[in-house]
Amino acid sequence: MANDDNGHPRRTRSVADPMMRSVRVWNELLAASTDMAFDLVLKNWDYSRSLRGSAEQAIADTLRLQRQLSKEMLQAWEGYSSEIMDILDRGGTVDGENEQ
Repeated sequence: MANDDNGHPRRTRSVADPMMRSVRVWNELLAASTDMAFDLVLKNWDYSRSLRGSAEQAIADTLRLQRQLSKEMLQAWEGYSSEIMDILDRGGTVDGENEQ
């Protein structure tokens, strides 16, 4: 085998160069796919957190609306039952009719 200028044996470039290029390409592919995988996981995590926050907000809004609706319906029922009680207390007369 022939030596280079420093006395080291020369390597055959025809076999080593394609192999080194292949190793570099695989390393770059691994790095790129790992970055993409982590980006995908983080984006999904952020999306899930955002979706969960939106769902929690929608539930809270629905509960507040339901509470307000129940309160208004109870007030309407109290008003209605009060009017019925007033009619019954008057002895069944309606709108100023005289009792006989």
